[in-house]
Amino acid sequence: MIEIILLLGIGLIAGVVSSMLGVGGGIILVPMLILLMKLDSHQAIGTSLTIIIPTVIVGAYSHYRLENVNTQLAIIIAIGAVAGAVIGTHIAEALPSQHLKKIFGVVLFIIAIKMILEK
Repeated sequence: MIEIILLLGIGLIAGVVSSMLGVGGGIILVPMLILLMKLDSHQAIGTSLTIIIPTVIVGAYSHYRLENVNTQLAIIIAIGAVAGAVIGTHIAEALPSQHLKKIFGVVLFIIAIKMILEK
């Protein structure tokens, strides 16, 4: 029962943060799944991608209704993102879980520093 409550809490936090800030749920979910649920990086990434499907649909629809979506831009970028997802999945599968975890941490660190230093 406690594990279900923890999982619901992880989902709630990821949903709020991703809808509020427009960040992918993976930025929140992957570290939580690795640290709290003890999943390896491959499982955490795959699980995160599956979890965010309904979150993304609801969040995107809500923002679309509020006229916060540049549809033309979104469609063009989505085409590249789909191709990138296929390529990224193959690259991730070829890497050991520890390498993925380190790459993920470095990317988050670089993004955080850039956001902090921006004016």
